[in-house]
Parts: sequence; structure tokens; C-alpha cells
Amino acid sequence: MFEPEYRASFGVLRREIGFWSTLQTTISAILKSRKSQFEENENDNVSTRKKNVLKNHFKLFAILYKELKHRYDEEKTLNIMHEIVIQCGPIFMRGFKLLGPHDDFSNFAPIYKEFESQNLIFDVIEESSHRFEIVIRRCLIYEAFKELGLEILTQWMCDIAFLYFSDYHPAIKYTKDQMIAKGDKCCHEVFTWQN
Repeated sequence: MFEPEYRASFGVLRREIGFWSTLQTTISAILKSRKSQFEENENDNVSTRKKNVLKNHFKLFAILYKELKHRYDEEKTLNIMHEIVIQCGPIFMRGFKLLGPHDDFSNFAPIYKEFESQNLIFDVIEESSHRFEIVIRRCLIYEAFKELGLEILTQWMCDIAFLYFSDYHPAIKYTKDQMIAKGDKCCHEVFTWQN
């Protein structure tokens, strides 16, 4: 019924605001989210279509944020939303296939490209047996969040990548020195294979 990251977010809410408040907040948000849909227009380009898919995925998240803002002060709302983003962001990454025990770094780039082609517009700078370097020109998740009124939450988006890739594979080291969500014009990511 609900994506795993939403089920986890309801658990975070229950811990933070209690069962009854969670029930009231989530029922209200669910009912409101069912009334809105970002439709695909045949004149839309590919990135706009992908962004609409993301907006439909995250619209309940945006409405939950608005419901919390209505019920609590800004500080409490942001603390709750930070916990939700940090707990649920890595769950969203579940589609990022793990490397198998006999895989090496040559298997990583195709996995990255397959998953992130739905979320990012990027250029590959280097793809070798020990280094995968990319520059992200557009982050469609970031853009979708902004268009949903979640701009203040985008500051934590890159934290999710750091959390996820720090545990992804023991031989892969991940660095990111430029971030759209932190105000840079692009994101610069480097994955290296540590033998």
C-alpha cells in the first residue's frame, strides 16, 4: 500500500509525536495527497516526466511536512523532518542494487547509471577499473523537492548519499566535494575502488 520509506516515516512520527498524533497527521496527509496528481503531458521533455514521477512519489512527504508545520513550531517540525529524511532516505535507495561477493568495481558504474538515470542528469568524467567520477548537472529529486515546497529540507539530501555509500561496499570510497543542495552549480562525485 505504502512505499517502504513511508512506512518507516510513520514509525519515526510515532516515536516523535505519539500514536494518536501520528494517526491524525498521516490520515489527513493521505487524504490530501490522493487529491493531487502530477500528470504527464505528451509535450513534456524526458526530464520533466521523470521529475513528475518523483513529485508523485514525494507528494505525501510534502503534505506530511505541511501538516506538521500546522501542528508544531518550526524547530520541532524541522527536527522531526530531519529524522525522517535521515531514516527514510537510505530506504529510498533500496533500488540501488548491491554488488555481489564476486563483483568488482567494473560492475558498479552500470548499477549507478541504471538507478540514478531516473533521478539525475549527469556526465561521466572517468569510468575505469578503479575510479568512477561524475558531475551532476541537475538533481531531479532536488528540483522536485523545491517544487513541492520542501526547499528547506534539501539541505539534508546529500547526507543521505554519504550515509548510504559509506556502508555500500567495503572496497568503495565515496567523496563529494560540490553539492547542488548546498548551493553549488553542480554535484561532483567520485567513487574509488580500494584494494
